[in-house]
Amino acid sequence: MSSDATPAKAAAASPDAGARQADRRSVTASALVFAAGTMLSRVLGLVRDMMTARYFSVEIRDAFLVAFRLPNLFRRLLGEGSLSFSFIPVFVELIQGRRTEDSHRLVNNVFAILMSASITVSLLGILFMDDILRLVLSGDEYTRIAGKLELTVLLARVMFSFLVLMSLFAFFMAILNSLKQFALSALAPALLNIALIAAALISDAWAAPELTLAAAVMVGGFLQMAVLVPSVARAGYFPKPSFRWNTPETKRVVKTVLPSMFGMSIMQVTQMVNLHFASHLPQGTHSAFYLADRVLELPLSLFVVSVGSALLPTLARYWAAQDREAMSETINHYVRLILFVALPAAVGMFTLAEPIAEVLFQGKEFGAQDTRMTAEILQVYAFGLIVSAGVRILAQGFYAVQNTWFPAVAATVAVAAHLLFAASFTRAFGLQGLAAATVASAAVNLTLLAVAYSSWVGALHVWKLLIGVGKFSIGAALMVFVLRVYEPAALAMGDGHLAKTAALLLAIAAGGASYMAVAHVLKVPEYQETVAALASKIRNKLSRRSPRPKT
Repeated sequence: MSSDATPAKAAAASPDAGARQADRRSVTASALVFAAGTMLSRVLGLVRDMMTARYFSVEIRDAFLVAFRLPNLFRRLLGEGSLSFSFIPVFVELIQGRRTEDSHRLVNNVFAILMSASITVSLLGILFMDDILRLVLSGDEYTRIAGKLELTVLLARVMFSFLVLMSLFAFFMAILNSLKQFALSALAPALLNIALIAAALISDAWAAPELTLAAAVMVGGFLQMAVLVPSVARAGYFPKPSFRWNTPETKRVVKTVLPSMFGMSIMQVTQMVNLHFASHLPQGTHSAFYLADRVLELPLSLFVVSVGSALLPTLARYWAAQDREAMSETINHYVRLILFVALPAAVGMFTLAEPIAEVLFQGKEFGAQDTRMTAEILQVYAFGLIVSAGVRILAQGFYAVQNTWFPAVAATVAVAAHLLFAASFTRAFGLQGLAAATVASAAVNLTLLAVAYSSWVGALHVWKLLIGVGKFSIGAALMVFVLRVYEPAALAMGDGHLAKTAALLLAIAAGGASYMAVAHVLKVPEYQETVAALASKIRNKLSRRSPRPKT
């Protein structure tokens, strides 16, 4: 190397730097795979929600969506949240150390613990469902509708065992993600959505269409879990229940899972609080909150959850190797990458909130007033998209170092703040006030995580982050003006649903193109990396399909 080589170039040429860049490309490519599968599932999920909104009366819709929330809350507690975050770092460490026997023993023990917990919670929930819902849904606006609370209790009892199936799915997904197999896990949720779409289509043929939806949840949940079984079995990690839990690795998982479960349970209290306060607001509020949350989950699942799922095993590997510098550089890089995507998504959601709600959900049983309620919540949730993205990525840093207690503490403080915010904001601003309380409490959580991460785990490069956000904001500002093409395009194309859908897609495409054009002109690194990773993935796919030349 010449004597005038800069330190930066030397670092870039070093084996460590090259390995880190390869890891980043691997994480980004894995995230793109996960996002592609998630895109199909989420699109089908939106179709499912569109049909639920349009084909079922507001009483049935509210009752079903509230009942469906309960097993989903507990599945995040037992499966997709705390257990996965605690299990993956330990499992990856055993795989890295080629401790095959210990890794199998860990899988068997954790499986037995998970099944014991999820079945117990399911039985208790079914038994005490009436008491639980009468406490949560005590608002006059909900209970005054004759039979609505009773229907909600019935549907919740039918669907509550869904959490057992989803806990199994989450555990199998954690195993496959640890082995860097992401595609099937991302595609599997599409089966649940297909089952619910089919149920909506045939609901008119049944005397109790709401029970058809509830049954479809159970069928879809089983299919979603079962489709992962062959892959787990081929990997050699299909679990066999074991109750010999007195192993060091199992103790480590249990030791970290308990505070994580506490933190996740505290976060679920936020949803229960929202259900309670929404029961004091006009009928249809629960549906509006659910549907707005589903629209919010689309960009979160496509980008944030995809990156988080691909990132955690890599961070855990760095921590196991005691490479704190690589871990710090990686998480800072992906905080910026997520903000690069989350900022334009938030701007688009805020600017086009009403057209999005109208195109997706309005029709038949879902009227203009329902659309306005959903759009009002969406506009507030747009600010929460950036906050939620930051929370989910920073939390991966704590889970990778097997610190699950501080996210639990941060979540506790955030929920305490949410109780205060929800009571005061709902009283003052109604529907939008309750949505704003959710965003404000998430901001409290993000602040606590950021301060603690900087102090204990690794530095957050705030100045570099601000420079990046400044560049992103230039593109986002241009987007605001470009997105206004929706109104003249909708007027020009006509007043029908198809015309409004085309106008909305045109506005989104134009806004996205303008944002990417600014990123290209400003040579934003996050844009360049995403394009490079996508191009590399396409080239690899094409090369595998191309016939090899004969020798």
